Amino acid sequence: MDQRTLVVSCVEYYSKLKNIPSNNVFASFEKAGFLKMIVDSQKMFPEMGHDFYIGMVDGLTYLESDAKTEEAEYTHAEERTALIDAVVAMLQKKHKMNDLEACEMYYHSQTAGSVSNEKTGYYLKSAQEIFDLIEAE
Repeated sequence: MDQRTLVVSCVEYYSKLKNIPSNNVFASFEKAGFLKMIVDSQKMFPEMGHDFYIGMVDGLTYLESDAKTEEAEYTHAEERTALIDAVVAMLQKKHKMNDLEACEMYYHSQTAGSVSNEKTGYYLKSAQEIFDLIEAE
């Protein structure tokens, strides 16, 4: 799994587990240094999936899933992950960025907030539509 896919997968999966918008999860991971930890850990454990990395994050934060105590609002993590991975790849190619820089560009965009809010239905849009919205910002 490349770094881009790993980061997007972890962020979107954590969003689903914790019932938190993924753009907020990314900002939190960034601020807490979890992105660097995930990327660095991948070098030592390249065969591990996102469950392993989420376990590390949870182990560090001692959090329990909020999604179990209230109605889950972020249930389409798989759809968002595939969409965001494609959009980030497009951003990466166009702007000649590395995986993490492209993830930052996506998750720091206003459009990421709309995709994270499942009530908007943006997670159903095509990767090209989301890419175009980010480019227009």
